[in-house]
Amino acid sequence: MTQRPHEHSERSVKPAPLFERPLLFISFFTGIRGNCPAEWADDKIRVLEASGRETVVLTGMGSHVTNRPGVRYVSVPSPSWNDYKEEVKELKAGGENVPLGMHLFMPLAFVFGNIIDYVLRKVTKGVSAGRWSWLITALPVAMWLKLRHGARDVFCTGGPTSAHVVGGAIVRLNGGRLFCEFQDPLLGATMTRSSMTRRISARIEAWLARRSTRVVYVTQEAARLARERNPGHARQIVGVYPGAWQFVPPVTPGERGKGEVFEFLHLGTLYGSRNLDLFFDALDALHEEGFELARAVRVVNLGAVYCETAPRYLARPDFQSLDALDRVDALRRARQASCLMLVQHTDERSRETIPYKTYDYLNLGLPVFGLLNNDELSALIESHGGHTAQADDPESIKAALRCCLTAQAEARVERPVVDERLDISRQFLQILEGADAAR
Repeated sequence: MTQRPHEHSERSVKPAPLFERPLLFISFFTGIRGNCPAEWADDKIRVLEASGRETVVLTGMGSHVTNRPGVRYVSVPSPSWNDYKEEVKELKAGGENVPLGMHLFMPLAFVFGNIIDYVLRKVTKGVSAGRWSWLITALPVAMWLKLRHGARDVFCTGGPTSAHVVGGAIVRLNGGRLFCEFQDPLLGATMTRSSMTRRISARIEAWLARRSTRVVYVTQEAARLARERNPGHARQIVGVYPGAWQFVPPVTPGERGKGEVFEFLHLGTLYGSRNLDLFFDALDALHEEGFELARAVRVVNLGAVYCETAPRYLARPDFQSLDALDRVDALRRARQASCLMLVQHTDERSRETIPYKTYDYLNLGLPVFGLLNNDELSALIESHGGHTAQADDPESIKAALRCCLTAQAEARVERPVVDERLDISRQFLQILEGADAAR
């Protein structure tokens, strides 16, 4: 167990606390660049810090974190040998020295961790992302933190489901209020898993629903399906759009005049069925039809391109591939675009999820063009002035692309009214509503 040192804050005045009792926040991932579950958790910790809520964060050893006024981190390694190697690799990749405790922990992780990994592979019939072995080390530390700091409210998010189980166990043993947020469904309708893993996941979901004050899914569809699976605890299960922290100011109307190039920018990795094949087919079809606005299009991908058709993309004069940037730098670059692209897989995996970068996009106030496989996400994008198409339908993509370019040319793109459902502070504190009453 490692407690991170304090970092000097640039703030001269610490905000008055709004709550007397601290919150115990559990997430295996925090502070890791390019790791979506970590960025998701980090944004919520920023909300807690801004609200004055004292917070104790229990996280994995591979997280890059530093204590701040009101926010204390405790890092705990996983005894799994596979997890141990990943944590050490992540620490080194972040330029940190591996703590002495991690070196001393290595023989235990190698001997017993390999046994744990073997058992888990047999039980789950494959490699699980649940980080289940973390339960062994995180559970006693979580209990100690809860007692040491007098925390009554426990918030768990992930990412790895081990965080939720740790929270459920300590609330079961010591009481309090449990808030579980699933960034992805624990038991998605379209997830391909062994029958054993599905049965285990169903039991965990039901157990957490029974123990929780609130179980949060991040789409209405995922919440609806969870309520169907757990009708006796339907009142605790809600769907809440998380929103994202506002790192850079939004683009204001009239900030940029019309340019000669209309830039579509995609942040992230393109691979597998999440690709631009049909988008370029639609764009080429508009060229052939003589649609002049299509000639002004340039597509930029800020991140890796692993598609089989990547050489075809790179050979196009209207495509540019740029190296990935830190999240804030990437958002600053995104402000220069004409339109932001959101690309989902063309298979069923996208039905119950919304990519977290959607909220970063909407915070920027730019139009969003989505190649989607999710009706709920399509409605959200269109309600904010964006354009969407069915990801596997070339005609749908061509029609949406024509509409998007025409709207821009006719100056019909306006910044939408601020949607309170996407205000991360409102959304997160809403989940914890009434927490101070349970002191």
